[in-house]
Amino acid sequence: MQLPIVLQRHSAVSLQSQLIGQIREFIVLDRLKPGSRLPGTRALSEQLRISRNTVLLAYDSLEIEGYIKTLENIGTFVVGKSPDLALRVEESPKSLNLLAHSKPSRPAAVTVAPASALKNEVCYDFELESSDPDLFPAAVWRRLMNRHMRSSKFNLTGDTSPLGFEALRSVICDFLGASRGMRICPEQVIIVTGIQQALSIIGHVYVNERTPVLIEAPGCAATGDLFRGYGAQILPVPIDQDGLLVHSLPPVKEAVIFTTPARQFPLGTPMKENRRKELLRWANETSSLIVEADYDSDFAYDGSPMPALYTLDAGDSVIHVGSFATSLGSGIRVGYMVVPPRLIDEIGKAATLFNHGFPCHGAAWIEQSILAEFIASGAFDKHLRMVRKAYLERRDTLISELSRHFGPVDVGGTSSGTHVVWRPPNELGDAKTIRQVGMSCGVAVYTLEDETIAGAENLPEWQRYLFLGYAAIKAPRIRAGISLLANTLRSPAPSLSMGPAL
Repeated sequence: MQLPIVLQRHSAVSLQSQLIGQIREFIVLDRLKPGSRLPGTRALSEQLRISRNTVLLAYDSLEIEGYIKTLENIGTFVVGKSPDLALRVEESPKSLNLLAHSKPSRPAAVTVAPASALKNEVCYDFELESSDPDLFPAAVWRRLMNRHMRSSKFNLTGDTSPLGFEALRSVICDFLGASRGMRICPEQVIIVTGIQQALSIIGHVYVNERTPVLIEAPGCAATGDLFRGYGAQILPVPIDQDGLLVHSLPPVKEAVIFTTPARQFPLGTPMKENRRKELLRWANETSSLIVEADYDSDFAYDGSPMPALYTLDAGDSVIHVGSFATSLGSGIRVGYMVVPPRLIDEIGKAATLFNHGFPCHGAAWIEQSILAEFIASGAFDKHLRMVRKAYLERRDTLISELSRHFGPVDVGGTSSGTHVVWRPPNELGDAKTIRQVGMSCGVAVYTLEDETIAGAENLPEWQRYLFLGYAAIKAPRIRAGISLLANTLRSPAPSLSMGPAL
């Protein structure tokens, strides 16, 4: 996993001391739980762009202080909040007996991605919010599934907890503490079948006829449709390069605000810290609820991911929702809600209705139990490192090819995620024209008029934005697709023939 560490390079405090202090704080505040595996020294040095020796010395210092323990050829693990709290690391992640917990519940996934009318004719698809099935950890997943099915605890006919498999809720706590800086307990975590189900539960509890629901614009189209179904009054709020424009929030009370602060969908920019604090202040003053959707924070390429908005919330105003759809694939229908303590009872009751309504009990708990062990054993961290490396190569290939064929490019949303935002040169025409030309030769790129996006008109010059996803298209096909698009755009009369498949 990537720790949300931010180093001040011009500070009088050395980078090593800052690193030691931040990791120590994560441990003391329980954001890194005893037994948690720390990133390898090479991985952390690459993430933070500092010398590996700096990380090694920081780890050595923390081990001398008694906060962490390094086991040769195994990894580095958290010992406890202080040197007095010893942990038997030898029995840590690999020996967790997650099968001892017999009652789980539901999995989750995200929404989106209707097919284009010309989908079957597309040869090179730069689809948004997709994943590469070739990168799914099939061998590990199959082994864990076989082991769980052979266990004496295996039972697909029994009832399940409406809030989720206990072991999964626990490991998600640890994972979010380490990767998002969230200090939470398992009782706050509710397992759902994806972000859309989480929003449905929130809508059921908090949205009535004419409830103001404030949504980033442009933003996710499915979100507005979902809340509109509960009678909400949808109020679009414009964004800029720093995120949602708090000063543009309407004068309403008791609203629901949907935001994607880690990586705004679809523009891909993170919300700045001062803007986050302004939003929290507004929510507290207006007795409003913030829904923070985190859909792809596992893929930060340039530095550390920002801590979740939830970590700044002192007023219990934020519900954090996430999913494993981007990191593992939408077929693993497991997601989660993290709810403030004051809302646990009412949201838990609503989740029970959604997950235990006769005759459907949601997805089988077997996937939850497998995922719990997959995360706790360190296999998920290993998978994320592998996928992050693959996606980084594809991102760099995409940017390089755009530059090679079109000259200096105006590209945004590059620091994380699985797609970039391209503002093509004026001489190529607007985004819609380029998309049409691309489709004529079998290359699919996307615009703000895509069915998954709403509120385009709130963005100045919205007709200039193109979106290219790179997660599900390998580097050789990225080169071929961009080359074909460039050649077709230069052609006086775009050919209707498709390019050769690689």
